[in-house]
Amino acid sequence: MDILLAKDNLVREISECEAVKGIAQTGDISAKLVSGQSDIDLFVLCTNIPVQEERKRIYSLFSDQYSECTLNVCNGGNWGYGDILLIGGIEIMPMYFTIDEMESYLKETLQGKHLGMIGGFYPTGRLSSVETINILYEEGSTWTDLKELVKRSPSELFEKLYQHHIIRVLNDEDLGRVILRKEVLFYHQVLESSFDHLLQALFALNHTYFPSRKRMEEYIHGFENKPINCYGRLLKIIEMATSSETMEESVNDLKELTREIQNVEFIIKQG
Repeated sequence: MDILLAKDNLVREISECEAVKGIAQTGDISAKLVSGQSDIDLFVLCTNIPVQEERKRIYSLFSDQYSECTLNVCNGGNWGYGDILLIGGIEIMPMYFTIDEMESYLKETLQGKHLGMIGGFYPTGRLSSVETINILYEEGSTWTDLKELVKRSPSELFEKLYQHHIIRVLNDEDLGRVILRKEVLFYHQVLESSFDHLLQALFALNHTYFPSRKRMEEYIHGFENKPINCYGRLLKIIEMATSSETMEESVNDLKELTREIQNVEFIIKQG
């Protein structure tokens, strides 16, 4: 089964729907596809969401090319109305959004109205996805306009993101308990929250939308504004967090790295 050909056929059939005005693929469009491990996410922009029966009809036009079809995997919200088609062991997931809701959410996020993670979803991740999305089909400039919208440099947003997250990196009460109790699993819970805020503050400092934890080494190595050996020190903090004997050192290094990020931000502001 030619996965890419099947994807193209799917895109073509979806694009024939009158309500559909744009289809784009997230991520690296040239990435190697591995059966059972890879997936393809398609963002479909519509004037209104095609009902389930209409989507089912569209998929049935090339039903010989997929082994499974699951409708309404998601039913509105951050991931739109999503279906999954299994083709050659690869999950292809069209996610349907109205143009109005997508544009409205992007604008709200750019204005700093969605700063924190919501149920595992990063609002800035949506900005990152749209900024780098691969347009497969559009009527007029439906996707192009949204890509241009998020590519503008929203300095105010990054300032809001930085301030929101940097003050949440160090929970002094919990970190104090970590040092007192020396419970490894408890520290991992605290450290997970700290890292989440620290990374988002670091990305904001470098005017980069935080996408997810993927490819962190590549991102951080490419940042201009960061403490020396930033990525290596993050790994060391994690490594020392696995033993009660080195846990306090891990906490101290976390605090020091946070202070250095704050110093970098201060130097940037001083100009």
